Amino acid sequence: MNSSNTQQALNLQLAQANTFETYYSGSDATLVSVLKNVASGVLEEPQILLWGVANTGKTHVLQAMCHIASEAHKRVMYIPMKDWLTQDPASIGELQDLDLVCIDDVQVIAKNSQWEKALFNFINHHRSQKTTIVISSLYAPTESLFELPDLNSRAVWGPVYKITPLAEDQLDDALCFHAKVRGLELSDEVKSYLLTRYQRDVSTMVGMIDVLDKASLQEQRKVTIPFLKKILATHPS
Repeated sequence: MNSSNTQQALNLQLAQANTFETYYSGSDATLVSVLKNVASGVLEEPQILLWGVANTGKTHVLQAMCHIASEAHKRVMYIPMKDWLTQDPASIGELQDLDLVCIDDVQVIAKNSQWEKALFNFINHHRSQKTTIVISSLYAPTESLFELPDLNSRAVWGPVYKITPLAEDQLDDALCFHAKVRGLELSDEVKSYLLTRYQRDVSTMVGMIDVLDKASLQEQRKVTIPFLKKILATHPS
């Protein structure tokens, strides 16, 4: 696969809905402002590492940065490492002439010597080419994730930020936010039902809102408790 085909194939995985307008920042509002400015080119930052536990929105943030950079006519690449493990590690070396590269779930290549070396070389090359690199990981960089010591050091060449899970008192606001950006009206009764019966994290919450939004549009109905129970019967918590 040549470089242009690789880029085209991977960027198809950018979700159109994953923008900063649809991201509930919670206590990370300052970080979101920094990432927006880096993506648009207002702020120059060669490399950033984002880390946090599962379902804190790291993929959403990386793809939102790619959307901003694309709109600014920059050459962009989103790399979901989970999907790349089955490819030849040399394939990442085909990617050239990029302004922004977002590497998601970097922890999946840990202990894979070929991939660790390929990523090490990739970072070295693209940093020298003035490419901005943003990396996400489930784990803090202090945990010495990689067997290749130099890759551990390369991963923290720039600022390191933790994306924090939502606090309990932010969940209601986050639910309202995600419903509002989709034009979906939720009563207090419906919100309470969702928050007490489903896993209390952003990923699950957004998934349920998307299901309800589509069903509400298709059936032209407001979201009531009976309608909610009917639609979510096939989406257990």
